[in-house]
Amino acid sequence: MFSDRIRRTAVAVLSAAAVMESAPGAQAGSPQPGPSAGQEARQAARFWTAQRMDDAQPLDDVRTAPGGTGQSAVAAGRPQGTLFPGTRVIGTFFGSDGPGGTTWHCTGSVIDTKVRNVVLTAAHCALNMKGDYVFVPKFAKGASPDRQPYGIFHIQRLFLDPRYVPDKGSTTTKKPWSDLDTAFARVSANQRGQTLQDAVGGGLTFTRASGYAHKNVTVVGYPSHNHNSAGRAVKCTVPTQQLAGYRQMSMTCGGYYGGVSGSPWITDYKDDGRTGHVIGNLGGYHGGGNDSDVDYVSYAPAFGDEAADLLSYAVANQDPPTDLPPYEGDQPH
Repeated sequence: MFSDRIRRTAVAVLSAAAVMESAPGAQAGSPQPGPSAGQEARQAARFWTAQRMDDAQPLDDVRTAPGGTGQSAVAAGRPQGTLFPGTRVIGTFFGSDGPGGTTWHCTGSVIDTKVRNVVLTAAHCALNMKGDYVFVPKFAKGASPDRQPYGIFHIQRLFLDPRYVPDKGSTTTKKPWSDLDTAFARVSANQRGQTLQDAVGGGLTFTRASGYAHKNVTVVGYPSHNHNSAGRAVKCTVPTQQLAGYRQMSMTCGGYYGGVSGSPWITDYKDDGRTGHVIGNLGGYHGGGNDSDVDYVSYAPAFGDEAADLLSYAVANQDPPTDLPPYEGDQPH
């Protein structure tokens, strides 16, 4: 049984940026029907000009320099991510936290579900989404919302495990429950009235990770403009291994600065593919990276029962229960 503090955290998080479906007679778990589909996105598009997107400030730019504070000659031969225009099932988030205040924040990916409106990201990203946020698949810098390849999608509701409790003064944690650094969001239709999956033409298949060591995993994310003035995505295909003491995968590849949190880890990636299998998301220990904040070390919770249950709550549009047994993880504590 959780403390009142954890219960309050869970309620606050699940209420953040939440706009529940309002169509009369709409059933939980069903896409929003009727002529009002896309109304939220059209309203958001009036605010999000191309200039506002260009001016949005990075909210999670933890990794501030190549190699961070731990750069060494040994790292010189590491793999390096490639910047490219992006892919249809992966995008980024923009938020307005108040008059004139805009942020460019984290990475999300489209998950294939029957409700066709679910986005995967990291829990520590969701904790920061306290204002109005939109998801933009295959973001094109310099383009207005109506000229984005697939439009924009207003975030209606966020879902994360109530046992993911960040350290004081942070949205991340190094505790065992950093394994739970996964979140899902439900989004409204875009300006054209299309569901997310109808617009992009597909979605990634949520897949339980078969262990931690994989020969080829592709990680795609959006580094903040401090290191990415063209607003492009970064991709890298590398082997993974376990982060000792955690139910998390680890990869080594440079170029993963702040903004890549939430990036999907895909086992069968194809450029601009409409499908693929995702086994984790960039997050976990210290916000997805190590203590030195280097750009070339990234972690991801390996999807298991906890993430699968969370997705089921997002599809059903139901709050996760707050009376789950405490999460122990693999780390002695």
